[in-house]
Amino acid sequence: MIVNGVRFGVDRAQVVTEGASSLQLGMTVLVKGTIDAGLATGTASYVLSVPELRGPVGSVNVAAGLLDVMGVQVSVDDATVYSGISGLSALQAGHNVQVYALPAVTGPMRATRIEKLVAAPQPVLWGTVQALDTAARQFRVGSMQVKYDKASFVGGLSASALANGMALYVNAVGAPVGNVLTAGQLRPRHALSPQAASPVALTGLVGDFVSLQSFTLQGTRVNVANARVTGGQASSIGNGVKLEVAGRMVNGVLVAERAKIRHIPGTGGPASFEVIGAVAQYKSLSSFRVNGQPVDASGSGVVFSNGTAADLRNGAQVSVRGSQVVDGVLIATQVDFTAKK
Repeated sequence: MIVNGVRFGVDRAQVVTEGASSLQLGMTVLVKGTIDAGLATGTASYVLSVPELRGPVGSVNVAAGLLDVMGVQVSVDDATVYSGISGLSALQAGHNVQVYALPAVTGPMRATRIEKLVAAPQPVLWGTVQALDTAARQFRVGSMQVKYDKASFVGGLSASALANGMALYVNAVGAPVGNVLTAGQLRPRHALSPQAASPVALTGLVGDFVSLQSFTLQGTRVNVANARVTGGQASSIGNGVKLEVAGRMVNGVLVAERAKIRHIPGTGGPASFEVIGAVAQYKSLSSFRVNGQPVDASGSGVVFSNGTAADLRNGAQVSVRGSQVVDGVLIATQVDFTAKK
């Protein structure tokens, strides 16, 4: 599993995926474990993936790359993975979706994966508390009014601890009625809490940008002034840029040793996906799976390394790279055999 540029071994990890049977490309994850001194490989002990939104689409603006899910604005970019649909243009108001996304300090969150759901789901809403009314036991997330008079609290959260600006998950007990959602459970956001000098890898949208020495990613203060920056010029880093960093915590600041620009608003950025593991459910070059991810390696330009297309069969250990995921299928541009069978 590759997360934020670090290749994690997950053979002995506890993997929890809420709303999914397994990890898939584009899911947001929290990984606990160890990372080597070079910040290139690691061993995961715990992996958690939770969708930020699950519920009906309110509106879609294809030209602007935006959709509304239960009153929360979501943007897409070149690296957004779609499952069950070909892309944003295939979504309509009323469709039910599950969205994995990166939060933004201001403006819409950025979708990393959007899944169209067949059945109406139990809604999940992620966002920051606004207009808290403790007497009426309600607050607002985006344009959605959340009633929490019947909600339970988990993860150390309590009714008395609720405050405006707090990020939390709302698990609803039923579909929204107009712009009103009834909460069945409230829980806090899964926060990053690394120890001093510990290695950290993080992806997010740049916020609170002052300089390369001072901005935030997912609420963590970051300094990339001395980092090796790829994917674009360091001078292009600013609010709204999707950035992947790896480094160490120093006095509460993530001091990055490397940074990769994933997307710059208005100009785009390189989309890159990779899956590693054993080939399974092999039918043809155009239909097989790696770690549960559907793959199509039938394109004329696919590069095979340390083997040939004839070596692609069930059990073969491979690393597959591509720049597109079409209707949930990774379109391979390169297949590396890590141990020929």
